[in-house]
Amino acid sequence: MVGPGGAGKSTVAAALATRLRRLGARVVLTCLDGHDPATLLGTGADLPEAVRLDASGLVEERYRTLAALAAGGHDHGAGPSLPDAEELTGVPVAETVAALAEVVRLADRDDVDHVVVDGPSAGEWVDVVATPASVAGYLDRIWPQHARVVAATSGDLRAAVLVQVVDRIAETVTRIGAALGDPDRTDALVVAAPHARSVAGARDLLALTVFHGVAVSGLVIDGVQPDLGGAVPTSVLGTHPAVYWAERRRAEHLAAVRDAELSLPGVRIGVVTEHPGEPVGSTALAAVADEIGDVVPRGPGSVPALTPRTEHESGTGLDSVYVMRVPLPYVDASTVAVGRVEDDMIVSAQGARRRLRLASVLRRCTVVGAAFDAGVLTVRFTPDAAVWPENLATPVPTTPGTGDG
Repeated sequence: MVGPGGAGKSTVAAALATRLRRLGARVVLTCLDGHDPATLLGTGADLPEAVRLDASGLVEERYRTLAALAAGGHDHGAGPSLPDAEELTGVPVAETVAALAEVVRLADRDDVDHVVVDGPSAGEWVDVVATPASVAGYLDRIWPQHARVVAATSGDLRAAVLVQVVDRIAETVTRIGAALGDPDRTDALVVAAPHARSVAGARDLLALTVFHGVAVSGLVIDGVQPDLGGAVPTSVLGTHPAVYWAERRRAEHLAAVRDAELSLPGVRIGVVTEHPGEPVGSTALAAVADEIGDVVPRGPGSVPALTPRTEHESGTGLDSVYVMRVPLPYVDASTVAVGRVEDDMIVSAQGARRRLRLASVLRRCTVVGAAFDAGVLTVRFTPDAAVWPENLATPVPTTPGTGDG
């Protein structure tokens, strides 16, 4: 669950976890920000399993393993030394990676069907979802895998141990990235409050979540003023002024829902009415979940994660034209930019940036143009005569992109 603070994502997370458990699934509820999810569930029988994530503790635990591995490769005082584990617990990236790795570990448990995660605030979520690909990409560019293989077989024990440390980190972030990017394993539900500003922020958050490779199953607008209907308090003095306030408030909330429907066409939108108190406990949470309904990954109204595609458009040999199409739904066209760096395309949107590895055929081409229309970025390429293989005269079939470089 992702959304701005105060939008109700914690309640929605607990409600969906409770619904899944009532349907017979084995469910774990956890919070990326370290809060204890048990406080959301209250007491009762047959509740989801609540797991509190201690990111600092996870960093220390994993780092001690890596530090022990590195310490075995050289004498202290000779060569680089690693800081103590306690010194790393304030590094945000390390805590993010450790927390996400623990979520993946929970999802891999044989006795767990679903892990429902109460995500961090909107701004923090954008950093979180971008972290695995960023860390993996920078590790590979700073010290490429082929260079690490050479170092590991060079006979230098210290270098070999350092390679093991870096490889362990690379494997971890790669595994996290694969889990986040697999629509059969991970999807996000965006939560917003019934206000124009919150809905606008939810649109941006949805676009950025998809941009960074995580599918979105829909939007939930939580806290809509209920219709008073016939329960309008009156007296000999007439209708109570609070009734008019409630009606205006409901009208504002419904206007926000309509704004969401207009600005996010095709997206599944669920509406949850405001409750007198914070829903805690299985009964109250089940009532919230009933309003949301079933959340089906890749179902109607979901938004797939960014997946670039490469297509042959026309011509053969050096006269060929190839197209890379990058879907960017719900982004502001004025924020879209694209550039090439070696074998990667750098795509920017909504203030974020992502590095996409070019399909092999495009690496032997030059960019001849780009355009953004109807939510799709289209980049055209033609063969570079200096590197184009002479025997490649037939069109290359349509292929999906290879993702982050």
